[in-house]
Amino acid sequence: MNDSLPREQLAPAETVFGIGEPGDSAYVIESGRVEILAGPAQDRIAVLCAGDLFGEVALLDQQPRTATVRTLEPTTLVRIERSHVNELLKRSDPVIRHLMTLLLERFRSTHSGHVLAADAPHVALDQVEALRTLTLTRDLSFALDNEQLELFYQPLVGFAEHNLVGFEALVRWRHPTLGMIMPMEFIGLAEKTGLVHRLGIWVLDHAIDAWAQLRLLCQPSTDLPPFVSVNLSAAELGDPKIVDTIRHALERKGMLPQELKIELTETVIIEDRATVGEVLEKLSALGIAIALDDFGTGYAGLDYLKSLPISCLKIDKTFVQEMATSLRSHEIVQSSINLAWSIGLSTIAEGVEDEDTARRLNDLGCNIAQGYYFARPMPASAVAAWLKQAQAEGRLRS
Repeated sequence: MNDSLPREQLAPAETVFGIGEPGDSAYVIESGRVEILAGPAQDRIAVLCAGDLFGEVALLDQQPRTATVRTLEPTTLVRIERSHVNELLKRSDPVIRHLMTLLLERFRSTHSGHVLAADAPHVALDQVEALRTLTLTRDLSFALDNEQLELFYQPLVGFAEHNLVGFEALVRWRHPTLGMIMPMEFIGLAEKTGLVHRLGIWVLDHAIDAWAQLRLLCQPSTDLPPFVSVNLSAAELGDPKIVDTIRHALERKGMLPQELKIELTETVIIEDRATVGEVLEKLSALGIAIALDDFGTGYAGLDYLKSLPISCLKIDKTFVQEMATSLRSHEIVQSSINLAWSIGLSTIAEGVEDEDTARRLNDLGCNIAQGYYFARPMPASAVAAWLKQAQAEGRLRS
């Protein structure tokens, strides 16, 4: 039993809680026995012993107690507070939360003659989230089959020469009734439903298709060859077949492996360090560059730089955007750039939103900028017009 949870030592015939009292906790019996009394006559409906849990229904739906619990002998109880359970519920899937709410509502209605009413706004919010999640889960496969997805491309600009060096491919879902849906909302659903592999292949194929035209717009330099980057999830990188999938896609389209960059986060690596490491080594052997995204926000970034074939650090936008106001953020950015330079890695600063930040990063020796100051993500068809305007404004070289 968890020693951090509070215990209660009770004597025989002592009441733990009674009908109508607030349902603010649940209990696990560590030792002893309790009886459950219900109804007007307080009839015994159950006897529970060590290892049993009680009080959990009121804990979850926040209704008053519908039974009385009394000890039958010296008993030790471990108390579980509602606040602890609420924290777990916040992290759970909205569908699970909503289904649990419906089950509790029906349980209460059946056993105590009243319907769940407490915390109605929270219940309504869960219902909206759950229905949206169920809708998106149902529609995602259809979206993949019917070209509802599209790739946007965010330009990547070289600091030294103010040149367009490449793009990050970012998937969007133009849902017919819900409008534009961002990847933060549906990538997780794709992983849970197993569609992430189809989605990943779709992104890869479309990015490679578009690259033939996008590459013509890039302004390569000696130090920064043109490239397009795509993000891979833990499920994709955990699949040993992904290397052959990527190689075949490049061969079909005649794209050089050196012009593809794979982005991954520390979270992806943690999922399956051994398998991901093996996959990254094979991708690197093909000539594909590997970028560690959100650098500075994790715990083991330095270890990954030592043991994995990382060639680029993407400095997290949280630090980049606070450079002017936070000495600590400025130092983190500077240290990241210095570290990358010392071990032969390139750097990309995310979230560059103003000229001052761009100037600071350039002074620190950062290689590439990505952010709204230069361009928002856009369809491939809009890139040529953006480039012409950026050159006219002097943000990019002609």
